[in-house]
Amino acid sequence: MPSVPDAVAIRGEWLSLLIVAVALWWSARPLSGLLRLPNEELGDLFWYGGLAFVGVGRLGYVALESPEALTDPLVLIRIQGGIEPLLGLLGVLGVLAWRTRREPALRLTWLAAASGGLVVAAIGYDVACLGRDACFGATAPAPFGFAMSGLSETRLATPLIEAALLLLLSGAVLSSGVASSRSGVRRGLIALGGVAALSRVALTPLSVLGTEALGLESVLFAILGVGALVVAWRDDGGEPAVVRAETATEG
Repeated sequence: MPSVPDAVAIRGEWLSLLIVAVALWWSARPLSGLLRLPNEELGDLFWYGGLAFVGVGRLGYVALESPEALTDPLVLIRIQGGIEPLLGLLGVLGVLAWRTRREPALRLTWLAAASGGLVVAAIGYDVACLGRDACFGATAPAPFGFAMSGLSETRLATPLIEAALLLLLSGAVLSSGVASSRSGVRRGLIALGGVAALSRVALTPLSVLGTEALGLESVLFAILGVGALVVAWRDDGGEPAVVRAETATEG
């Protein structure tokens, strides 16, 4: 199969970001309802968090790969060149820290919202690999592997595998008894974010680079994933007094 021209691939990358933006916009309202957070403020978190992820991740990638290109604005906005997801994630956490600087009691709830948004973004971006011709992973025989453009060997559609896994886990969390209360949803979403980070590490050997892709970034993602699971496990489910008072008033 012929490879996709660069111009089409670049448009596919921007289309992928658009799909992620739409997915986040669509998920803001149900997540705000589950966590009892203002829909408009959650939308702002997703918007500025998304900008921080792309901006910090792109700057970090260019700084690491070709620092001399930092002075070229065209290189910076050519997203196809790459984004460092770990640095992008740190950008999101920075936005989250700024958002909760005056509401430390609600920090875990907003962390849960951010975790849910990151999982939605990961699923959307993975599924959008079809539009940017980037679904290929490690080589695998049929029927597990598929013929892909520009490649003579059949390969796993690793991004689609990750998206399917995250969708199944998200459905399991939100349809279980965990989602029966605000605190349960909070724990579930934080744990889901941790599992998403760990699944990325687990699926890295199935990426196009195989085990060679395992490195410091994988270790850091594993630490973040385990850390999120610990936070979810240690969350006692208690709600701040101000939240309880507001809930009682609404009732």
